[in-house]
Amino acid sequence: MFERGLVGHSGPTLYQPVIRVPLLIFEPGRKVGVDIHTSTSAEDVLSTLLHVTGQEIPDWAEGVVLPPYAPTSPNPDRSIYAVQAYYNDRYAPLTQASIALIKGKYKITYAFGYGKLDGKEHVELYDIEADPEEMVDLSLSEPLITAELFGELKARLAEVNKPYLK
Repeated sequence: MFERGLVGHSGPTLYQPVIRVPLLIFEPGRKVGVDIHTSTSAEDVLSTLLHVTGQEIPDWAEGVVLPPYAPTSPNPDRSIYAVQAYYNDRYAPLTQASIALIKGKYKITYAFGYGKLDGKEHVELYDIEADPEEMVDLSLSEPLITAELFGELKARLAEVNKPYLK
């Protein structure tokens, strides 16, 4: 990504060019490629690969089997998260991170703990269908959507951090 003053796939941002990475699966015998444009999460890879290889998917696996291997597409309104947290202890709660939640056509990003933010939190909301370049932050003009998605994101963050809090 060479836009907005950013270079490569690093930094505290989670714009679409950073988190939207193609997933390629070529099972044995496939002769023709199939393009599928479904939002996925890293948690979907295990379930999909187990399914493709004929293995049982364990109950604890959180992901879904992706098309074309699943009989239906995943729920388009499911919550998909991306996290960038390079500077955290792996056995501690997240204290400096960027988190994105994509749900339906909306994407909310939340950055906290970075020195450049002077201890503040930063939230942005985008309609990634109407504004795929993420140029118009809707966080102030769409307060209800922002509050709903931010509440879900913060609840998930609290759940993830819970085992590390005393």
